[in-house]
Amino acid sequence: MNAGRIVLLIVGIIIVVVAIGLMVAGGGVLWANGASADDEGYLTLKTIRIDRNSYAVVSEPTDIEIGSWWVWDWSDLATIKIEGSNGNSSKNIFIGVADEGDLNSYFRDVSYDEIINFNISPNRLDYRNRPGSSQPTAPITQELWLESVNGPGTQVMEWEFQGGTWSLVLMNEDGSAGVNLSVILGVKIPWLFGTGIGLLIGGIVALLLGTFIIVLAARTSRRPQPS
Repeated sequence: MNAGRIVLLIVGIIIVVVAIGLMVAGGGVLWANGASADDEGYLTLKTIRIDRNSYAVVSEPTDIEIGSWWVWDWSDLATIKIEGSNGNSSKNIFIGVADEGDLNSYFRDVSYDEIINFNISPNRLDYRNRPGSSQPTAPITQELWLESVNGPGTQVMEWEFQGGTWSLVLMNEDGSAGVNLSVILGVKIPWLFGTGIGLLIGGIVALLLGTFIIVLAARTSRRPQPS
């Protein structure tokens, strides 16, 4: 087998390996989209238990910025769902999303816990306490929320993905200390199914191409040489 045939064979093998990876990735995405999604199409995590003595639990600020080239609606990217209930039956739950700057003003000199690490398996939150000596006003009296829900029992907030620097806030509806909540996080990604199908089809096409190149190299190597 001359050098050209060897190169052809190596290229075919590389394409086959890439094809297998694409098909595995596509199958995994389709499985996650089908098996892990709830009736509304949200991929959800197990229930997270939160029990803190401060006035609020706040996620670290998430900075989301997409350039001017982005022409679709933000909601085309993802929708986030937070479902929660208060472990203290005498208190209602509050769930909200707000801009980092507005929250800094709202929580000035207020003790709250900031989530600095979130492990999915097993579910575990690590916190950094932000000390303060003041009690916040009830969150339902504020107009800073991009989206929020509050009330008794289980409350569900759905928030369409958008740009900015924002944080998720979990509190008691009256703004009192002692946050004892059960929370389920979910995300719905409209393009996930299409991505899985695309990866799977791309893998199949690449597999056929790689197999063809390997067979071509093998046949070329067996071609009888002129005497």
